[in-house]
Amino acid sequence: MARDIGLPEVVAELRRARVIAMTTHVKPDGDALGSIAALRRWLRSIGKTVHVAVPSQSPAKYAFLDPEGTVRTVGRDLDLASLPQPDLVCVLDTSAWLQLPGMEPLVANSGATVLVIDHHRTSDDLATVQFIDPSAPATAAIVYRILVEAGATIDAETATCLFVGLALDTDWFRLATTDAEALRVAAALVEAGARPHEVFDRLYMEEDLGRMRLRGRAVENLRPALAGRVIVMRITADMFQEFCVDLGDTENLINECMRVRGSKVGVMLVEAGRGEVRVSLRCRPPINILPAAEKFGGGGHHRAAGAKMTGTLDRVEAQVLEAVREALDRAAIAL
Repeated sequence: MARDIGLPEVVAELRRARVIAMTTHVKPDGDALGSIAALRRWLRSIGKTVHVAVPSQSPAKYAFLDPEGTVRTVGRDLDLASLPQPDLVCVLDTSAWLQLPGMEPLVANSGATVLVIDHHRTSDDLATVQFIDPSAPATAAIVYRILVEAGATIDAETATCLFVGLALDTDWFRLATTDAEALRVAAALVEAGARPHEVFDRLYMEEDLGRMRLRGRAVENLRPALAGRVIVMRITADMFQEFCVDLGDTENLINECMRVRGSKVGVMLVEAGRGEVRVSLRCRPPINILPAAEKFGGGGHHRAAGAKMTGTLDRVEAQVLEAVREALDRAAIAL
C-alpha cells in the first residue's frame, strides 16, 4: 500500500538514496522529460548516480533537454537486467501500470523503494511512497516545489527544463489547469533564465516535414459526431508509413479537434499496430471525460484522458463515442 508523503519527506528520500533510477510513462512528453531532466540535474549536482530508463523512445524535438543522451529506451539501447541495482526508483508523471509497459522488473521487482511524483488523478498501487497532487498544473510544477524545498539552485538550464514541462502540460497556458501557481512558477522560471520564445522555437518552429504532413492529413479527415458536439480524428497505420513518422509524432494533434467551433469533446484514435488503438480524449468544462477513459482501463485528468483498446478503428470508435455520450449526458449537454 502506497504511503502519501509531503515535500520534506520527498526531499529526504531523494537525499538518502545513492543510486537512483528514474522512469516515466510510455510515449514520454514534455512534462515527463522536462521534469526528469530538471530533477536529474539537481541529483547529479549533489553527487547521486542517476540512471534514466523510459519504456518508449523520446520524440527527437526534446533532445535539447538531454544533451548528454542520458535518457535510454528499454529494449532499444538498454536491458533492464544490466541496470545497476538502485536504492530508489523514481517514477514521474504517472502512477498507472498501463503507462509503464515492460518496466515491471524495475518498478515492481527491483527491491528498491519506489517514489512516485505525479499530478494525474488515475493511480495504481505501484509506489512505496508517493507525492500525488491532481491540482498541480504539471508534474514540472511539483518538481519545482521539490527543488525549492531542497534549497537547490535553479539555473537557466534547469529552469528551461521545467518551463518546457509546465508550458506543454498547460498547452502554453491556455488550458483550465493554468492557475495562479502555473503563472507564478512560469514567472520564477523566466527570472531564473528560461526563455519562452527560444523554447517555442525549438518545439514548434523546427517541425519535421513528415509530422506536418501527418497533421495536414489528420485535419483534412476530421469528422463530427454526436450532433457536432464531438470531433473525431483518426490516425491510421498507413499514415505512419506514408509520412515516415511514429507514435511520438501524434503528440498534441488532438488539440486540432478542439479548434472546431461547437466542439465539446475531441477524440483521437491512433492505430498502434497488432490490433491496438490508442485513444486520446479532450473536453471543455463542465464535461468530465475521465470516466470515459476509465471505462476502458485508461486514466488521466477530468479534461484530458486516454486509454489503450483492441479492435478495429470502427469498433473502438463506436465504443468510445458511446462512453463520450454518457459523459455529455452527465454534464447535461443537449445533443
